[in-house]
Amino acid sequence: MSRVMVPQAAWRLVSRRNFSTTPRHPIMETSAFTDTQLDVREAITSVCSQFPSTYWQERDQSQTDPSDFHASLAKGGWLGIALPEELGGSGLGISEATMMMQTITESGAGMAGAQSIHANVYATQPLAKFGSKEQVEETIPKIISGEWRVCFGVTEPNSGLDTLRLRTAARKVDDKTYAVTGQKIWITCAQVARKMMLLARTTPLGDVKKPSEGLSLFCIDLDREQAGLDMKKIQKMGGRAVDANEVFFDNYKIPSSSLIGEEGKGFKLILHGMNAERCLLAGEALGLGYAALTRAAGYARERTVFQRPIGQNQGIAHPLADAYMHLEAAKLATYHAARLYDKSKTDDSISQDSIGVAANSAKYLAAEAAFTACERAVLTHGGMGYASEYDVERWFRECLVPRIAPVSREMILNYIGERVLSLPRSY
Repeated sequence: MSRVMVPQAAWRLVSRRNFSTTPRHPIMETSAFTDTQLDVREAITSVCSQFPSTYWQERDQSQTDPSDFHASLAKGGWLGIALPEELGGSGLGISEATMMMQTITESGAGMAGAQSIHANVYATQPLAKFGSKEQVEETIPKIISGEWRVCFGVTEPNSGLDTLRLRTAARKVDDKTYAVTGQKIWITCAQVARKMMLLARTTPLGDVKKPSEGLSLFCIDLDREQAGLDMKKIQKMGGRAVDANEVFFDNYKIPSSSLIGEEGKGFKLILHGMNAERCLLAGEALGLGYAALTRAAGYARERTVFQRPIGQNQGIAHPLADAYMHLEAAKLATYHAARLYDKSKTDDSISQDSIGVAANSAKYLAAEAAFTACERAVLTHGGMGYASEYDVERWFRECLVPRIAPVSREMILNYIGERVLSLPRSY
């Protein structure tokens, strides 16, 4: 792909060569990436350089939304990196979007930085692909510009990963209106979002042949002034700069025009976004792991105990070297999955099952590699690893997110066992 497809505002940032929290000689091997991916990496590094680690430390401690970071990415056109050019996007792929998300976490922003724009990138994929002309023209340009932010409303407290048995219902009142009743949980950025991509049941579970039927996808307004909508912020362990919420609907009215695609076919639509999300989250985990490992290696070179740098001790060096190799292996899996996702748009021989296997595998491997790197970074720093000023404690708290969300390690193992190894289903 040529350079002209990347947001023009970004190229001005590339040439500035501002101070960056990413090291001048990053430890990640980059020779396998395309020129476009590397251009994205360089441009995003320049944006992130305006938000050093002290910025993210303060946002984490004060639990303040990084709205200015979101605005900077929007100004450069980055929120539309994987959206169509005719809607104001860049027309690039999930491969480039994954690189963007990795670069954000790797810069020191961590999962908080990534989560501030995460849903804007992946949750809009089903809307762009399956939405009506009116829906995409009204919504997507405002998301790309940063005027509107988006959240993804799927997870529920009583169904968890059993998405097909979610209980939030959208009842058709008349030809123009649905009434939504139910509860969603762990909805990131709901406090600041204007739009929610909502999955709700429009046909009762008992009235469908298969649990995957009867679910519908909506792009709804979150109107805090309208009756029937309430939110409760969740106090959490990491990524505290971005809000996570319980969202309650009680006969909340939404227009029929907010339905995306055909009623009852919503589960198939969100799968399009879920595979993209797994690729992005894998990239975010990688960036977190590389950031922690880079910081640990630097500390191990400089910290002297018993008249020698601690990195000279194999008890320090070997665990870090091991963490590096796991990150590199996970990197290959991650960008393989992203390439498959992008290529499937023009190659019918690539099945959704093969993308699902690759994307879930990448998410699993990257999350585990990131956890290992972050844990060892804290241990390498010893007591100072517990101090917020060194950042590794923040990254360690945040590295648990890719292991848990949006799907657990155990469910991924179940998926691979069933889909690849043809083992009996265990749940």
